[in-house]
Amino acid sequence: MEIGGHSDDCVKNVDIVIASPGVPDTAKPIKIANAENIPVINEVEFAVQHTNAKIIAITGTNGKTTTTTLIGHILNYADKPAIVAGNIGQALCGVVEKATSHKFLVVELSSFQLETMKTFHPYIAVWLNLTPDHLDRHGTMENYAAAKGKMFMNMNSDDWSVIWNNDREITKPFIENTGVKTVWIDEKGKWKQTPEQPYGTTFDSGELVSIFNGNKQLHGQYSELKLKGTHNIINILAAISVARILHIPNYIINEALLEFRGLPHRLEFITEKNGIIFLNDSKATNIDAVSKALESVDKPISLIAGGYDKGGDFTPLINIVKEKVNKLVLIGEAASMLKEVFKDIDNKVIVHSMKQAVETASADVPVGTTVLLSPGCASFDMYDNFEKRGEDFTKCVLSLN
Repeated sequence: MEIGGHSDDCVKNVDIVIASPGVPDTAKPIKIANAENIPVINEVEFAVQHTNAKIIAITGTNGKTTTTTLIGHILNYADKPAIVAGNIGQALCGVVEKATSHKFLVVELSSFQLETMKTFHPYIAVWLNLTPDHLDRHGTMENYAAAKGKMFMNMNSDDWSVIWNNDREITKPFIENTGVKTVWIDEKGKWKQTPEQPYGTTFDSGELVSIFNGNKQLHGQYSELKLKGTHNIINILAAISVARILHIPNYIINEALLEFRGLPHRLEFITEKNGIIFLNDSKATNIDAVSKALESVDKPISLIAGGYDKGGDFTPLINIVKEKVNKLVLIGEAASMLKEVFKDIDNKVIVHSMKQAVETASADVPVGTTVLLSPGCASFDMYDNFEKRGEDFTKCVLSLN
């Protein structure tokens, strides 16, 4: 065992190298293994070789964890035993022993996990969206898309894909020669059933609707669900699609949806104090997630943003910040960069702790303001992870006088 780094000899006398998702192909031990013709495999691919469970794989820039959790919730509610694992905090190697051929593995997958896949073969592959993120790792959007597209490469006509209608052109090269059956998910009611696309799940006039080969099922009004935020509509449609593929009765799908409460750190309501609402959206680590949060929250908003910059372009946020944000509070390493991006926003300030951020964001604001932590950046400059950042925000909010 080697700790704190790897010597050049560490991989030369092994039969196989199992790489964690954070290790890129350019890492020296991986290069050496490839040069020595030693098989290199990632943890997920290694794990699924040791189970006969049906794999439901979920990827996307945003919404993966909520969708993965919701799918697992619906399956277990329907007495279809499912284990949720992957990029969601539970390594797949730790659960495959429990996964039999009678169970489902619902697996959240990041681009880091997918980019080195060779034999991975899910029964259902869910693609939620693709927006700029992790460009510090992948370099270009084309590389980022290609990494996620590897989820489909071993699928065939017995399998299913669930894909956001807006990403039809992006995903086309990955699925067009697989024969896979596709369910299109569309939150804008634009998808229409045709002989070429017989499966779809849509959001139309407030109603959640699925149509499979002409069989139309209603899944209730979105407004009745506990899972809030317009960005979650795509996640809900994806989960409904998976449930329909697995022939779960409609009444069970709808009951399970009504029970699901969502997850911490994702537009999580913390409290209301003196007419000011506090929301924890610490999981918003990229620009698109911040945009979705701002779209979902009524103005006026005091926005807390910043952290470790992953190389994203924040200029698409300028208009919505101008429209809805009354006060912009900037934290972390990215604060100075964000101050320059939002130079035309008058009411902005840089602070140096979460306590200062919460106090500043909530001071001298009108009743009805929402203080929103939606950083648009990673947490690693100040915290171990986004959970710790969200917990600190919550603690600071609850300790306000």
